[in-house]
Amino acid sequence: MPDLPACLECEPLTRAVVTGYAAKVTAEDLAVQRDAFIAAMVWGYGRVGYGPSRVERIMAQPGFEEQLADVTRITLEQGGPAAFEHIRQQRKSGVGCLKHLGAAFGTKYLYFLTKAHRESDIAPVLDSVVRAWFAEHVKDVDVRIGGGWTYPDRYRTYVTTMQAWGEELKIPADDVERLIFLEQQGATQEPWRESWSSAAADPEAGELLEALRLALADLGAGDDAEPHLQALEDVIADAEDRAPDEA
Repeated sequence: MPDLPACLECEPLTRAVVTGYAAKVTAEDLAVQRDAFIAAMVWGYGRVGYGPSRVERIMAQPGFEEQLADVTRITLEQGGPAAFEHIRQQRKSGVGCLKHLGAAFGTKYLYFLTKAHRESDIAPVLDSVVRAWFAEHVKDVDVRIGGGWTYPDRYRTYVTTMQAWGEELKIPADDVERLIFLEQQGATQEPWRESWSSAAADPEAGELLEALRLALADLGAGDDAEPHLQALEDVIADAEDRAPDEA
């Protein structure tokens, strides 16, 4: 795992703390961007044992800092959906962008940046728990995003829907997401372990891989299985990057 931001290891990592890291971000300061990214990933993975190795793998990819800087700049200037679209187009074209970062965790970084810098244009987290709630309660709004960023239009729809609900309820869009997450978590009575959930409707290939990873970790076989899981992860990512955009 890359070195953590200075005080990250000695305080509860709440949304407010991570938003504080994101608030320091500028389009030019790569070190601050890195710290904010790590904070968002640690918040997202929580105590999942393989989180550090996953984040290290993402950050070890060639061009990571420059790619993160591009995503950061676009998010600050244009918002979360524009950054999501940028990642998708870079991957689709073969240029690549933030390899091994799935969309569910990518939206966490976009969320904290927009929360800190675009208060009227917050792009909430979209993970499998929230997606499962939409599948059950709002069947006319399809918010699947996929592990390979193949659903930019659906992500944009999700963001605008959450913002509209927030305006109607007179609360921020991310508070709407938190209420949905907590309601879905309570309904399934499952402990939160990562951004995927066995309650997710029509799970994506990447979500199924995460379920397998957790099951193997529970069996004590996580370390032995990880090289094979990473190979499968690469196969899935390459296939999704080549796939046509979903409507």
